[in-house]
Amino acid sequence: MIASIRKNYFLFFIFVFFQITYAQHFNVSIDETGESTLFIFQDSISSLEPGDEIGLFDNQAIVDSDGNIGQLLVGTGTWTGIQLEVTAILAVDLSQFNGPILPGAQSGNTLSLKVWDESNQMEYAVESYDLSIGSGEFDGLFSA
Repeated sequence: MIASIRKNYFLFFIFVFFQITYAQHFNVSIDETGESTLFIFQDSISSLEPGDEIGLFDNQAIVDSDGNIGQLLVGTGTWTGIQLEVTAILAVDLSQFNGPILPGAQSGNTLSLKVWDESNQMEYAVESYDLSIGSGEFDGLFSA
């Protein structure tokens, strides 16, 4: 019985260790709506290190079911050194049909990026980025 208790404590410790070690900085708090835009971060990016996180924001997103507007995290991914695909959630407003308003990025708005630097434990706003294809807008298509 003592061996079983020790084993359970050990497994609990390992679980907590991995939860803390691999906890994400950016956590999307909205549900998927079925509408999205794909953003591809190519492996040619040299300013990120494995473990860094990328947060995709819309500064004029629909943030709640009342249709209020503000900054909202709509997608996130962790850089591993190879191409990263992140799907951003778009808002859906069905209020004209007496349906719900689902939070997300608004079509036509420009992507805003933030990076969590894992090694420095710091969040940075990305001031500029280069696109090889696409508009950098939430448009239901994709940008790279």
